[in-house]
Amino acid sequence: MADGTLDSAYLVLKDNWPGAPAHNLSTPTDGFTGATHHNVATAAYTLGTKIQVYNTGTTGPEGFATFIYLQIVGTVAAAREVCALDVKTSMTIVTNVKAGDLIGTGLPTCVSISAMTTAYYGWFWCGGVAAEEFVADLDGDIATDSGVALGSGVVAADLTGTGIGYSIAIGDATDLIAAFALKTDTNP
Repeated sequence: MADGTLDSAYLVLKDNWPGAPAHNLSTPTDGFTGATHHNVATAAYTLGTKIQVYNTGTTGPEGFATFIYLQIVGTVAAAREVCALDVKTSMTIVTNVKAGDLIGTGLPTCVSISAMTTAYYGWFWCGGVAAEEFVADLDGDIATDSGVALGSGVVAADLTGTGIGYSIAIGDATDLIAAFALKTDTNP
């Protein structure tokens, strides 16, 4: 079966990353994709830092969203690519490269908010709604395995293509629900 897609507005991500959003930290003055701290070779924030915002619904769905500061390894990422924890001993490195069967691994996931260079640092969407008022590039499709149904919990999965996407949870005890689908995905 070919890979499918689901518009980001129809996904609510479950924040499975350790720690709570920082209460003393506000949205970066130049936005989450600012050149001084996003897609940079040297980390500008402590890795694992989280910021929560409220998307009013003017652009994108209404509700809270959480962003986390991490390092990406693997290949150059595009906006809205699903990334999974790369090393189980480090909760601050993610990858967009599939590595065998991800279903049932229990790895937390996040979504890249813009194009990202490998081994660079930046913000990732890790919880709540797609906060398009804060990050315009969150508006659009996210990859699925063409098996996501309305109301289902989804997990990270290797896709038919080259990357990672979301798949319906198979009910394995090790499944870590990464998001909930508010619509059935689109099959090509």
